[in-house]
Amino acid sequence: MDSADGESGPMIFRKNRRKRVPVLTKHLRLRVESCVNTILELNVRLGEGKIKPEIIQQFERLKDSLQYVRDDSVDEEDIDRIEEATNQLLAEIRTTYGETLTVPSRGGQTH
Repeated sequence: MDSADGESGPMIFRKNRRKRVPVLTKHLRLRVESCVNTILELNVRLGEGKIKPEIIQQFERLKDSLQYVRDDSVDEEDIDRIEEATNQLLAEIRTTYGETLTVPSRGGQTH
């Protein structure tokens, strides 16, 4: 897939034209990986098909694409959107399966 600026490779994060402030990029990458792995592990625990396959495919593509994302191309707004989507999905799952559903914890960080 080609990005809007002509570079080849998957386009996961939208380009932001304002100057990026350096942040703890490794920390941001870990936040995304935590979201992705939480949803994929939960899909296995619930049984295939409980979470819409399209959603799982998007998270699998995101996981596969992370290796191509440069640390300097990630900003906190992108990560916030991914975390919000993860939390919304988890809220829907809790509504369906009840509060007894435990969500996998990643490094002390719970979604």
